[in-house]
Amino acid sequence: MAEKVSEEIKALLGDPATVAVISAVGKDGTPYSQVPHKIGLWEDGRISVHQLLEKSLLQKNLVYSLWFDKRVSLLLAAKDGSSYHLYLKPYQALVAGRDFTREYQQVLVDFGPEADLSTVWLFDLESVVSSSYREEQAREREAHPYLYHLDHIAKEEYRA
Repeated sequence: MAEKVSEEIKALLGDPATVAVISAVGKDGTPYSQVPHKIGLWEDGRISVHQLLEKSLLQKNLVYSLWFDKRVSLLLAAKDGSSYHLYLKPYQALVAGRDFTREYQQVLVDFGPEADLSTVWLFDLESVVSSSYREEQAREREAHPYLYHLDHIAKEEYRA
């Protein structure tokens, strides 16, 4: 079941200053990452990613993800330095129809009359992991309480 998109994630998806990177794995197991051409949030809570290039490696990997029920990762990095890993399940690939036509018209406005739109990918949010340094460090320490760097456990008199 899809997770509800939080207000914080909605704000990040709508902020043009947010840096986004989408990653999908191909049939040979090799991941590929790309800054999406356009991302958004649909009224039904699904995350959309607009893929402008028909034959890109990301497009091929997204098709593989949809057909073979593979997960996709979307990293959102905010201008304040916070970041979130979103783990997504492909729901649908729009390549025709009323919704696709509406999105295509907006792509022409956003990217110019020579732009093309291959697919509007729709994803269900499965989980979100905040990935600030401090939060990752706390998760690591909780998961591995006895694993330390030597410099963290050395006696004070030995420190330089």
